[in-house]
Parts: sequence; structure tokens; C-alpha cells
Amino acid sequence: MESLSQLFYLHGIGYEYTKYNGEHVVFSNATRSKALQCCGVDVTDQAQVDHLNVLLDANKWLQLVPSCSLVNAEQPAVKVRVDSRMLAQDCTVSFSSVNLPTVTHSLAALDCSGDYVFNGITYLELVFPLPSLPIGYVDAHVQVADIIQHTQLWVTPRHCYQVSDKKQSGLSIQLYSLKNKADLGVGDFADLLALVQQSAQQQLDYILLNPLHLLFCEQPERASPYSPNSRALLNPLYIAIDLCVDSSNNPALERYLHSHAAKEFKQRIQDLRYIDYSAVNQFKYAAFKLLYQHFQTYGSEQRKQHFADFCKLHEATLSTLKVTDTEFANYLQWQAHVQLKQCQISAREHGMSIGLINDLAVGCAGDGSEFLNQQSLFTDSAYVGAPPDPWAEQGQNWGLPALNPIKLSDNNFSYYKALIRANMENVGGLRIDHVMAIRRLWWCFENQQQQDGCYVYYPFEHLLAVLAIESHLNECIVIGEDLGVVPPEVKTALADKAIFSNGLFYFEKDNQGEFLTAQSFPSQSLLMIANHDVPPFFGWWQGLDLTLRLKYQLIDEQQLAQLQTERDIEKQRLLRFLSSCEAHSLTQHSDASDVYHAVTLGLAHAPAKLFTIQLDDLDEQTLPVNIPGTDQEYPNWRRVLTHSSEHILTRHSALLNAIHSIRTN
Repeated sequence: MESLSQLFYLHGIGYEYTKYNGEHVVFSNATRSKALQCCGVDVTDQAQVDHLNVLLDANKWLQLVPSCSLVNAEQPAVKVRVDSRMLAQDCTVSFSSVNLPTVTHSLAALDCSGDYVFNGITYLELVFPLPSLPIGYVDAHVQVADIIQHTQLWVTPRHCYQVSDKKQSGLSIQLYSLKNKADLGVGDFADLLALVQQSAQQQLDYILLNPLHLLFCEQPERASPYSPNSRALLNPLYIAIDLCVDSSNNPALERYLHSHAAKEFKQRIQDLRYIDYSAVNQFKYAAFKLLYQHFQTYGSEQRKQHFADFCKLHEATLSTLKVTDTEFANYLQWQAHVQLKQCQISAREHGMSIGLINDLAVGCAGDGSEFLNQQSLFTDSAYVGAPPDPWAEQGQNWGLPALNPIKLSDNNFSYYKALIRANMENVGGLRIDHVMAIRRLWWCFENQQQQDGCYVYYPFEHLLAVLAIESHLNECIVIGEDLGVVPPEVKTALADKAIFSNGLFYFEKDNQGEFLTAQSFPSQSLLMIANHDVPPFFGWWQGLDLTLRLKYQLIDEQQLAQLQTERDIEKQRLLRFLSSCEAHSLTQHSDASDVYHAVTLGLAHAPAKLFTIQLDDLDEQTLPVNIPGTDQEYPNWRRVLTHSSEHILTRHSALLNAIHSIRTN
């Protein structure tokens, strides 16, 4: 049992946690064993357990250097592990990916940072100073006597990339929900381009997007951007047909867009409150085919070379596509990248300091191309979820396959590096959904026909280093969505790396349940009133989210009455929050618009460097885009805005000007 306990630790299988109600929970050996079994370990095979213990522990000390070495960019050094009997030898480090001279030091002259005894031999960890190195990944060879080993030096900056110390403001949107100018039923990059220019005129600094990940074109009603086909690829439905070069002088496309079928389609989707993804998908993909055919026939040599260059640069991610027509799928990815880049360039040219902020989902679907192409890195039958809470006493299973923390390090974490790099491309910021995933995730699995689960820990330092390095290489700020119970070491590490936390006003309360004052929010944070997982403010103030939960049988009449009483208490607390900002005459019966304006202006004074206004709230939406805990019951990820973005921003220009004035004074 002792060797199995050691393997639990070395494999990152958690031992205990504190439940939402303060209860101290210790995971059973059966639960922890199930987690190991999901990683392909036979816990009844003592020989395999002993072998893995040596592989994950002692073997690290039997190599001069690991396959990748974390290096502090400000005080560059690599840690070398040697048999203590070799101290009379010299150690040499040579570089193959940067033009720097070879460095040699005597082992005896190096500082010791640790030791390990194995089979009676003492191994020492020595700190080998290095010359100044560029931030990024540097290939190096380390030699002691006749032993030569390669390592990839991860030269890590002290902080993630930063744009400005000034307080900034921006919008958060669901791109698909924008009123589409082309009347094709779903917001696209042309709508985003227009919103960028309108936002810049209102002196906003950024637009926070929903995940733009590739979904399932063969199953268009699978609309959740947080359960994607692939997180390294873009959703072609966001391609704006009229922004494509191949839409010009394209008679076949013109005939299609003005055909009887097109008129029928537009009539079918006209004024729909929810997106008909099946109809939109069918219509747009037919148009995409005509764009692609025109490119094949009439595309210039220069454009075809640009396409070839794109395919070569993105070969690794494009190769994961599971499609019958690879060239067509690659063409759509090219067009999506071109248009996203166009939006970011426009944002910067119009004076937005950050521009677009992308959103990275915590996982991928178990039948998508990302999972199928990287299946060896994932567990068998373990899924990402959340521990028990007051709303789900059995815990939550999100149905997203869990990555094996040991396998994640394969090929110097190439999978994770590529994933982060892909999501930082052509944007100025990246929000990481459920950022606790870089430290620990709750795994769910079936155990004797009942839901079971535990926390599993990931190689935190390495994943954090990737974020810091890639943020500088891509000039991209990083935001970690840290809502809920977050381990203290995660909060500290995120702050140390200048990663923005994500405050949600609804959830930010003191021990008495009172809303925190505006001055309580830390400087290095992104503050917003609401997001995609909670009701928009107008629905919340009017209690419409509660009656909606009753409608979909998520609560009963008795629970509704209790929740309505609690909501009245919450509204009183909100009014007390407003009193801490300035004197007001608002009451529980005040118009939602008046209360929203007061809350927004009150929070604008917060020290948080990033203050985000939800476009849904400016449009006075009452229905949520998503109700957690539902799938097909409620039309999640489909609700569209009532007005055009131009109308919304023009109508609220006075409020936006007031926010800008507060934030810049």
C-alpha cells in the first residue's frame, strides 16, 4: 500500500480537499485507484506500480537534465543532476538554436540546490549559470565527461505580457449573438469588424469574445463553444461571406445569394429570437463551396501562395481535421484566420490598446478531432467536472475527457504549447476558462454504478511557464477565470505572473454576504457584472431567471418562493452597495435600467485595470445565453441580441463616456 500511495502522489492523484460546506474530505483508496486506472495503470500489478515509481521519481535524478528545463529569464541558470562522485569533472552547455558561445563550469564550483539518494549513491542538483537568453524555447546540450544530453531551455519572463498600467474598459460579447447585417442568422466577422470600429469611437480598449473554437458542422445544433470539436481551430460559421476576396466577381455566388432558396432561408430565420443553426449551417456552407470553387478557378498565384503558406504554417493543427475534403476545410480555416486578423488589425489601428480577447475552453468534446488526434494524452473514462456544491450534491460531470497529467509532458508539452499559441494568434488577449485546470481538475468517473470523483493535479509550473512565454512571443495579455473555490497557491502564482484574475460582481461578497465595495477589487483583475453563465442584469433584477428555472422544471414552486425571498435580500444588499458608492434614491422597485447604470458607474471606480461591460446588458436582455445544468431543455448558446451593435452603443454613448471619464481620471 505504501508504494501505491507513492504512485498516487507522483501521478498527481489528490488526497483530500475542503468541501463547499467546510467539510474536510479524504478520498478513498478505491476512488484514487480508479483515477490511476483511467490513466492505464493496473493498481493490482505490484511490478508495474514499482516500475512507475522509479520512472517518475528516481529516474529524474539519473539524467543530467530533463527534456525541458525551466529557466528564469532574469537570472538564467539550468539545473544539472550528477552523481556526487563526478564533482571533479567540468560541465559544458552548448546552444544549437541561438548564436551563443559554449559555457563551461567546474561542477565543484556550482551551488547545490538539492540531493537524492538512490541505491546507496547520492545525486546532487547543481545550479549552472547561463548567459542572457531570449524569452522562448532554446535548444541546448549538456555534457559531463562522456555523457551528453539534450534539453529544451524554457526561458521564462517574470511576468506575462502587459499592455498598460492604465485602467481600461471594454465589452464582452457572444459573437454569434450579434445582429447580422447580411441577414444570414448568425453574427460573423463583418459584424465584429463593425463593432470594433464603433467601440473604438466610444474609446473602449478591448472586446472579450466567446470561444471561437471549431464546432461540429455535421451536427450544427451542438452549439456550445465550451464543448468544441477542436480548440486549436476556428468555427467557419463566423466567416463573413462579403468580407472574402472570393465573393467579388463571383456570378455563381451572386445567383445563389439572390435565389429563391436564399429568400426562403432569410424569411425562415427573420426575427428569430434563437439561432436556427441547422438552417444557417446549410445555407452558409453552400455559399462557402462557391467561394472555394471561385478561388480554385480564378484565384491569383499570389493568393494561392498565401494559402499554401498558411497551410504550411498551420500544418500541425490543420492535420487534425477529420473531414472528407481537406483542401476545402483548410480554405475555410484560412478565411477565418484572415478575417479575425483583419478585426484585430482594425482594433489596433483605431486606437484600442488591447483589441480582441479570445476565450479558451477548459476542454474538448470526446468525439471531436482534438481528442481523436491526441487520444494518447487523454485518460480512459475520466471526465472533467466539478465537486459537489449546493446546486449539485453529486457533483457535476461536464462530459469533457480529462488529460493525463503525466502524458501531457510528452514531446516537451508540444500539445499544450500549440494549443495556447493557436488561441493567442491574431488577438491581444487570452482569457482561460476555469484557469484552475493548470493546477488541478476534478475528475469524474463511474465507480460501482455511482458518480465518483477526486482532484487530480497537473504540472503547474510548466503550464504556467508556457502561458508566460507564449504571452510575450504573441504580445498577448492573459486572464485566468478563477471564479469559485481556487487553491491559494494558484491565486498567488497567477498574481506573481501578472495574470489577470476574473472578478464577477454577483459572486464577490464578504463573510456576511454583502457585496464587496468597488475598492475591494484588485488592480490585476478583469471585473464584470455578469457573464455567460449567470443571468443578464435585467433578468436578475426582475427575477425572471427564477421563473425561467421553474418553467424548465429546474426548481419547484416551493423552491421558487424561497429563491424569490433570497433575491429580495440580494437586491437590498445591492442597494447598500450603491450607497457605499454615492447617495441615491433607488429602491427595490426602481427600474432595472436605472439600477444598472448606477451599478456600472459605481464599479467603474474600482482599481481593477480591466472593467468589462456585457453587450447583452446594454441591450437590456432578460434571457440568458446559457443555463448551467441544462442541455436540450433550454436553447443554450442561441439567443441573439434585439438591436444592432451600432444602435446599442449609440444609445448608451453617454454611459460609455461617463465610464471612460471615471476610468481615465
